[in-house]
Amino acid sequence: MPKLIDSNKRKDWIAEAAWRVILKHGIEGASARNIAKEAGLSLGSLRYYFTTQEELMEYANRLIYERITKRADEIFKKDIDPREKIVQVLYELIPKGGELAQETEVRLAFKVHALHTKASYAGDEDGVYMAVKTVMSNLVLLNLLKKETNLALETERLYSFMDGLALDSLLRPEHLDETKIGELLIYHLNTICKEETRG
Repeated sequence: MPKLIDSNKRKDWIAEAAWRVILKHGIEGASARNIAKEAGLSLGSLRYYFTTQEELMEYANRLIYERITKRADEIFKKDIDPREKIVQVLYELIPKGGELAQETEVRLAFKVHALHTKASYAGDEDGVYMAVKTVMSNLVLLNLLKKETNLALETERLYSFMDGLALDSLLRPEHLDETKIGELLIYHLNTICKEETRG
């Protein structure tokens, strides 16, 4: 009897192969042929799962979104102090090597590619943006934000801060170690919260 292959797992496998090609050759070099080769598949097999290049790239980008939001959701479900959850979620968004660093680099590559191609890049398509919005919503629900806080502006500021921190941690990992990242996140939270958060 032939071995059944989970379609979603195979699509994730192909998307991860696309990430690796993007890291090696950029999005412009992420052709269906190169991705199929990286995934160890024939071009025909790849086309069975993704009929177009656009569909494949959208899936690869969406997979990053789903994994970020899943990790954030798992942290928010923990039975720990709500402020600790917020720190953990933000900390989880910063690459510290391994698969998470690859995921972050590809996410940023998609953003830069949108800039170069003049394509739209909506915040609600970015898992980091959605995680930041959830963090800010939790700060409101916990009544932790300073009274004069402009929620919309602070959400955008935190999102920009997280992207800058992520990029810098990829470029200068020796400078932004885990301790430094934690200090920066706590410092930022303490500029908008009325109760001091400690690391």
